[in-house]
Amino acid sequence: MNLKFIRVYKKMDIDSVKEHLMIAGDLSASCSKCNHVGIKIDMTECPGCHTEFRYIGFRNIKDNMPKMLNLSESRPQLAFIDFDDFKKMTGALKAQEFFK
Repeated sequence: MNLKFIRVYKKMDIDSVKEHLMIAGDLSASCSKCNHVGIKIDMTECPGCHTEFRYIGFRNIKDNMPKMLNLSESRPQLAFIDFDDFKKMTGALKAQEFFK
């Protein structure tokens, strides 16, 4: 079997993703809901707000591919999202809110 990562587009509720998103950097991660920093990438919930992480987005996916491969094996229920797409969508929503 030749298993590789490929992008799949799916309509999702941005608010729901934001509530359960871990944002992974090079050294540690943060919680999208409460902005708690210093989270280890293998944690299943935020130590600050105790929200379960259902999604993960990498700030730099190319440099973190080995982490992504390991996480896909150890936590198959975790959904990977494109962090750049997420930033664009949340930015557009903030702009809409501002101009209301």
